[in-house]
Amino acid sequence: MNTDQMTLALDKMFRPASVAIVGASPKEGSPRNRIVKVLMKHGYQGRVYPVTPSSDEVEGHKAYKTLADLPEVPDVALVITPASTVPGIIRECGAKGITSAIVFSSGFEETDAGKELAVELKKAADETGIVVIGPNCNGAWSVKEKAILTFGSAAFSMDPPEHSNIALISQSGALAGAMGNYLQKNKLGSSYIVTLGNETCTDALDVLSWVIEQDDVSAVALYLEGLSDAGRFISLAARARTRGIQIVALKAGRSAFGQEATASHTGKIASPYGIYTDVLEQAGVTLVESLGELLAAVEVLALLPAPRLSGDPLGGISVLSSSGGAGALLADHCEEYDLPMAKFSDDTAARLEEVLPEFARKANPIDLTGQIRSQPDLFRNSLAAVAADKRTEAIVVQFASSGLRDLIDNAEDFKAAARDTGLPILISFAAETVDAAIKEDFHDAGIYISNDPGFTMRALRWIYDRQRYTAIVTADDSGVPAEQTVPETWEETMTYLDGCGVPAAKWTILNADDNAATACAGLQYPLVVKALPSEAEHKTELGLVKLRVGSPEEVDAHAAEFRKITGKPEMGVLVQEMITDGVEVVLSALTNTDFGPVMSIGSGGVAIELYRDVTFLALPCTAEQVETALKKLKLWTLLDGFRGSPRADIPALINAAVRFGNMIVATPDIAEAEINPVLVRPEGKGLAAVDFLCTTK
Repeated sequence: MNTDQMTLALDKMFRPASVAIVGASPKEGSPRNRIVKVLMKHGYQGRVYPVTPSSDEVEGHKAYKTLADLPEVPDVALVITPASTVPGIIRECGAKGITSAIVFSSGFEETDAGKELAVELKKAADETGIVVIGPNCNGAWSVKEKAILTFGSAAFSMDPPEHSNIALISQSGALAGAMGNYLQKNKLGSSYIVTLGNETCTDALDVLSWVIEQDDVSAVALYLEGLSDAGRFISLAARARTRGIQIVALKAGRSAFGQEATASHTGKIASPYGIYTDVLEQAGVTLVESLGELLAAVEVLALLPAPRLSGDPLGGISVLSSSGGAGALLADHCEEYDLPMAKFSDDTAARLEEVLPEFARKANPIDLTGQIRSQPDLFRNSLAAVAADKRTEAIVVQFASSGLRDLIDNAEDFKAAARDTGLPILISFAAETVDAAIKEDFHDAGIYISNDPGFTMRALRWIYDRQRYTAIVTADDSGVPAEQTVPETWEETMTYLDGCGVPAAKWTILNADDNAATACAGLQYPLVVKALPSEAEHKTELGLVKLRVGSPEEVDAHAAEFRKITGKPEMGVLVQEMITDGVEVVLSALTNTDFGPVMSIGSGGVAIELYRDVTFLALPCTAEQVETALKKLKLWTLLDGFRGSPRADIPALINAAVRFGNMIVATPDIAEAEINPVLVRPEGKGLAAVDFLCTTK
């Protein structure tokens, strides 16, 4: 199905003028009855067509025996019948001209007996061109259209939902209901909520591609267990950024048990969590670690404007606190989340001297002291002073004891500051709960209220990250060479490494009848003597690698020993110059991840298993993305020149990483590849590869 057909079908699904409910029932308490009641309870204004052969009426609506009997072509069909009937019903939808359907029925991939039914359902959807959400899902909400297409208990028990610019896409129906309930109870609202079920025909990214094109969306919450063809995520995130929409993701499956659980639930095997963490960051997606964070992040990102970036190295967050201790906590959390704190200009410092008590702290974070009670203009004047400072990028107001009273007493000043300055303003409490109605009032004024200083700064990290993500440039295929074959011989491997920008250290192959004194005459000692990759995989463990070999006689002796160990008397032995002035780095790639080909880069040699200091990038990638990834690693300290060591040739490493990634993309038969270690020599001296291994699909 092409993109235009998908868009038109989803347009009808989420803005339906008419809905058919196949399997609707008049039986009280059943899901097949509740699905009708939920739709009517929330004020749906379109036409409702129950389809059931056993009843003439359902909840006051005339029922029809079959889809063919309907007086018009409905915009969406809701299917809640036994699994065995669903493929046939989808074909009936196609015959009627229906373009979209939501299948609630279970009994497909999640059971052994249902796997063949899932194949039949997919075939029916493909042949009829129908966009099918599900099966085994909890449906969807389109709040503005009052089309709440679900039998879920959360939707059934709540008041009519409020519309906002927050969308939610979930691979768990139950969690989606819980999150939707939270958004509504806390007056945050939502625009669209979509549950995917088994994703037999339509997946999370198909729905995301539609959601990010909607004008009533500025933040999207994703609950993910696993993705198929997740490489699409990169371009979708880029499109979302161009539309000012921030995607926030919660990925299940971090633990060994979690990965097993998601595989059994969704029929997928999830990629390692670390890959998701790094690739989503590469894509400019905010990754969170809990359900509470997911909901808080979309609230923050939907509410707060971007920081007013000053371009000044002394710019950052300005803090006004009624408690010196709480202000110190905020400063600590600023450092924890790598957030800048503003250093006030001389003009601001002078203004604060005028408006603050003599004994107040006037540097950032400002301690307003208990005089906020006796000087009613203290908040207003202090806010005006720091807001006028061009170095102020965001403002935090921190309360301590009796904060609620101070909030209410100064409410209009805070709202005016948010309205007049356009700055993000966060009001932070110290473990004090604020009534939902008060939070809603400030929310309407564009002010976020937090009950913990640490969480306040976490919220600011999210909006600073959103601003940073706007500069991401997505890689394209322009640097990918023509299709490559997997290297087999040592000579082919050397050519492949040259294409990756990582030439091997100078080498020769010592054949059984060669003499090292002659064969190695062009090499500079000390040397490394080792078995060729084609002759042995675990060379070090087998004693087939010798370092710092200082003479031809030693080379000959080691070569003879290797042939004896392997039982291959005619085996050629690799002899290379030993590079002693490089930082060890690993470049490796996996091509069978959820995201397709992915590169890892990190500390090489034995350190890769010891420290696990690696990061991942989806391929192809850009030089800027490689540099950003490297700076997250402990490895960067070594590359940048540690304790007087010369700075490594970082530009050569970045260039090689990009080229290596491009070569992997161009070699479709590679399953895994690794250059370990890459020796990154001092600045200007380039790189040298020591070993290369790859496996094929």
